[in-house]
Amino acid sequence: MSEHKITPVPQKKGVTVAYKIRNSLYLNITNRCSNICIFCPKFDEYKLHGNDLFLLAEPTFEEVMLAVADQKGFDEIVFCGFGESLIRLELVVRIAQELKKTYNTPIRINTDGQANLVHGRNIIPELVGLIDSVSVSLNAPDTTTYIRLCNTPFGADGFKGVCDFIRDAKKLIPHVIASVVNLPGVDIGACRALAASLGVSLRVREFTGE
Repeated sequence: MSEHKITPVPQKKGVTVAYKIRNSLYLNITNRCSNICIFCPKFDEYKLHGNDLFLLAEPTFEEVMLAVADQKGFDEIVFCGFGESLIRLELVVRIAQELKKTYNTPIRINTDGQANLVHGRNIIPELVGLIDSVSVSLNAPDTTTYIRLCNTPFGADGFKGVCDFIRDAKKLIPHVIASVVNLPGVDIGACRALAASLGVSLRVREFTGE
């Protein structure tokens, strides 16, 4: 773990560890995040599609696997809550290893792309063979806009770290995509061009909290 502080978010009691959106099963394993994005809906409430994603305590491996076992009829498993799952890298790896043994289901991670900065090393090789898809929140076409929107504790290194993460993940993970939230003042065309230069396509997300 690097010396940079990960900003805690006030945590309240919640029971939703695994929740479904359409045919995807989402795993909510932490409320912690390395950014304080101004558009993140968790600063208004932690509810999503009727699920309360507040965590009084972060779930254990056993609790996550039990929550998965309670769900049926999913085509994909996604590490994604209102926190950054890769902060709990060891747990993500252990869960993914078990999921690969138990389910014939693709696994995706939605991430802010700063895990290498958080852990102080390139963590992408640790995901190889376990994670099929990574969606990285690019959210800006340049450093200044990124810092303004995402309040990264890493300063200018934060945006560079995200770009490097996308570029490096593309080399090892089967499917990598960048995403951007469609906010006023964000040049979507420039974001699309940047994503293309990093070797990935861009998904534009409307500001709905999903």
